[in-house]
Amino acid sequence: MTTGTYVYCLVRSKRAPSVPRSVRGLPGARPVRALAVDESLWLLVSDVPLARYGAPAIEAGLRDLDWVSSCAVGHESVVERFTTAAALAPMKLFTIFENDERAQAAIRRDRRRLERTLDRVAGRQEWGVRVLLDERRAMTRAREHATRTVRGARGAGATFLVRKKAERDAARRLVIEGRRAMEPVFAELAGQADDARQRGPTAAEAATRLLLDAAFLVPAGAATRFKRAAGRIGARLARDGHDLAVTGPWPPYSFVAEQT
Repeated sequence: MTTGTYVYCLVRSKRAPSVPRSVRGLPGARPVRALAVDESLWLLVSDVPLARYGAPAIEAGLRDLDWVSSCAVGHESVVERFTTAAALAPMKLFTIFENDERAQAAIRRDRRRLERTLDRVAGRQEWGVRVLLDERRAMTRAREHATRTVRGARGAGATFLVRKKAERDAARRLVIEGRRAMEPVFAELAGQADDARQRGPTAAEAATRLLLDAAFLVPAGAATRFKRAAGRIGARLARDGHDLAVTGPWPPYSFVAEQT
């Protein structure tokens, strides 16, 4: 069966990374192994059948969310196993080369840039912070605003329609104003990190109660300090009806996405 070399991540290490048998990669892939680029750089790879992971198969598979999800889980499970390496750069999902030699050559050609990326994330972890508007509190405020707006409307039917529109408009304003209020929150947390990325809401999230979705690159030794700062900010936001959630630590996906 014709196979390709699937690359999960690039690791800086003085010795070959140990790959436990329990580490699973993509569905249908052969065992994960370390492939040397040189004495200090290693790729974590698997041989994958091109009948399943060649370009036409991937193009067809991208239309199946369950298939993509199972591949993403397999990819991330390998990457997360090596977060304790001196430095790690996750590769994009479905990074596949014709063979080992092509994979090694690609890294060597781009060695200087990739080394800069590894220097940037070495000894650091990614932490995620999301802030949501309390929906119940938002709707209560929206209804109060709507009641004031519809005073003077004539007729029960007209009053009902005006009130409903006013509620929707007020709820939408609360989300917009809430997102603006997150600017100093993001800046405060960014001050606890070496780098930060703020992700804007997707088209599907634009009308939701998501106020802040951000990633922070934090030195491993400063993780406790970062979490405490996030906890203090979360307690403050809770008084205004906001819910702050912290996730991590993760491999630095958000800080190498444009580099690998």
